[in-house]
Amino acid sequence: MKFKEYGLAVVALAATIGIALAGGAFNGYPIVGDPGNDVCLSLGNNGVCNQFSPVGPTSIPSGAMIPADSGLPGGQSPQTVNIPAGLLGNSTNRLIGGDFSTNPNQRPSTTKGVASLATLSPTAAVITADRWWTIAPAAGVTVTIDSTAATAVVPGLNNTKALRLARTTSGAAGIMCIGQTLDAAASQPLIGNNAVFSFWEENGRAMSATGGGFTVNVDYTSAADTAATQATLGFAGANGSLFALGDVGLISAGPTNMTRAIGGFSAGTTGTVTSGVATIGGSTTWNRYSVYAPIPTVIPGTTTLVTSVSVSVCFAPTLTSAITTDWIEVEGLQLEAKSSAVTSFAPTGITAPSAFERRSAAFEQTLAQYYWYYNFEDQAAIKTVASCTDVTVALANCWFQFPTTMRIAPNVKYTTGFQAFTTTAYSAVGACTALAASTSYVTVPSTTGALAACTAALTPAAGTANSLTTLGTASATGIISASAEP
Repeated sequence: MKFKEYGLAVVALAATIGIALAGGAFNGYPIVGDPGNDVCLSLGNNGVCNQFSPVGPTSIPSGAMIPADSGLPGGQSPQTVNIPAGLLGNSTNRLIGGDFSTNPNQRPSTTKGVASLATLSPTAAVITADRWWTIAPAAGVTVTIDSTAATAVVPGLNNTKALRLARTTSGAAGIMCIGQTLDAAASQPLIGNNAVFSFWEENGRAMSATGGGFTVNVDYTSAADTAATQATLGFAGANGSLFALGDVGLISAGPTNMTRAIGGFSAGTTGTVTSGVATIGGSTTWNRYSVYAPIPTVIPGTTTLVTSVSVSVCFAPTLTSAITTDWIEVEGLQLEAKSSAVTSFAPTGITAPSAFERRSAAFEQTLAQYYWYYNFEDQAAIKTVASCTDVTVALANCWFQFPTTMRIAPNVKYTTGFQAFTTTAYSAVGACTALAASTSYVTVPSTTGALAACTAALTPAAGTANSLTTLGTASATGIISASAEP
């Protein structure tokens, strides 16, 4: 789409070249940010400007419309359209890992990760692919990133990877959800605006929810942005765990003042909204869906500030028989802040989603590891995990560095494993019979790393440098999990 010439301009450009001569179809109109002495409309004697463009507003008005050529082929109508200015701003995707071709997937992508995930009860939210929690109070659930359907390209994304939320082949029926909870800083741009949540979804061939439907939640809370929790290895953060409970119907267990907030659907999506929850009829082909939720600055009827936002997609299988196609897949999940200002052309504010924001795998990994670090003991390679110092002949203190500075000092959990050198020549290793937070030199994890203690038969004397390594075989068992999840 190609913009027509118009007077809606940024005065900084004019300032870089001195006084500019106005022109184009909107010559003489006020210019956003123009103080009234920068853009000349006409020149008098000796090239002196005798008429300037009128003083413009300091910012783009919420109801501004921008004319543009549609670029539709073959002369299709319309060839000229008006674009609400609100559609062109705040398009940053507030979610992390919504593109499953670049999600680091630190946990489910590993042999050890899959084994650990399978042993956790889904009655409390657990982390799956990076930044995404799942919960299934009554149903058996598996979560994978599927890349086997080589011909099932997600429209507009040109990839075949998606997150699959599936009922296990003999699992009980009941609601299951996949969701992401934002911390206060990430939520801030959404507060006081419409939160527009869009994604692609596909039903499995035998997806058994009533009418093939799935539900969508956009929620908010006034709960404090608390530290992460891992009551058991791999569980979601404090607020995320509570939002998950609320989204499966246990509202009283949700975070303080949890409110389900969906107000309606973006153009092109149909369904029903009941008590702030959207229900959409899915399909066995990929479709993009979008909902919007006006997020207030305060909890309605109070002066209590809204602090954070959470989203989820859920479905409730009804079958319990052993089948493998009772699932939904999602991809390209995006959450944007759009103006909620009411205008004559947008009576509910801006509700349309932008094109999906693609980010590189390297950048996505940095964003993900700001919240979550998961190091399973590599079963295919021997490599160094941490630098250690022997405290005694049976104990080594080991400092492991997080790959990026984390959001807050994380909650760290360990599963015994890994190896330490047992000879002064560093020619042999022995298994850690215990791996835990160090007690001989008491510290707490920081945003950059943590100190662990490996108990092993260490011949080197106290003060000798050592290393914590992986075993590199299928019998490896160690896990270090650091969560700064909100």
